[in-house]
Amino acid sequence: MKPVLIAQNCQAEPAGTIIDYLSARQIPYQEVHSYRQESLPDPSELSAIICLGCPFSVTEFHRHQYLKNLYQFVSQAVRVDLPYLGICFGGQLLAKVLGAKVEPNKVKEIGLYTVNLTEAGKADPLFSQLGNSFPVVQWHGDTFGIPFGCERLVAGTDCLNQAFKHGRQVAVQFHLEASELLLESWCEAYPQELAEVDKTVGELLMKFRASADTLKRMNFTFLDSFFSLVKDNQPNNHMPHERINRPR
Repeated sequence: MKPVLIAQNCQAEPAGTIIDYLSARQIPYQEVHSYRQESLPDPSELSAIICLGCPFSVTEFHRHQYLKNLYQFVSQAVRVDLPYLGICFGGQLLAKVLGAKVEPNKVKEIGLYTVNLTEAGKADPLFSQLGNSFPVVQWHGDTFGIPFGCERLVAGTDCLNQAFKHGRQVAVQFHLEASELLLESWCEAYPQELAEVDKTVGELLMKFRASADTLKRMNFTFLDSFFSLVKDNQPNNHMPHERINRPR
């Protein structure tokens, strides 16, 4: 099996329990720290891509060379229908590549929230096993629009668009991969954002601990479904919706 690429886009946002999953399932993977200007491989060398969070807004990706490189890389992956999982920024980047709008959400979501499957989500095997409603960790200020030809699969209250799928590319706004260590690193890296939503580190961690085991189990279930999209580890040569927003 070709390796899975994990694109880490800032020091404070590693892959969390995704690494636990890949190790437990003995799935080969490689990590690229894009923010260190590390080179991204050719998509043909990969079985899938997992693109993580970033403190910069997707709307300003053109101001950072490593994010411009990442944009081009994701565009290539979409063209060949390579399985792709975009988490938070990674999901917003996929939406941008597909021509959808990314903009500030009406409020910042930070902490534990409940999200709900839409009717389309209930019918989609990627999400249906998570339950009609389930807890997630959120830490974001922007939100993505739903690209042309796609459907909203998961909905939130304070942020409506929580997930969509395009071919074998998936975007989620939330963080099923969060661990206590990961959440602690975000609290340390982004204390001003925590203050903006009037939450404390202690409050956040206490609520997380109550759901930590559930979140990890859900992440494993979700990733099992995601890796079912990796068929013969070969990308397709055809996309059902070829709509890619070219960078200026």
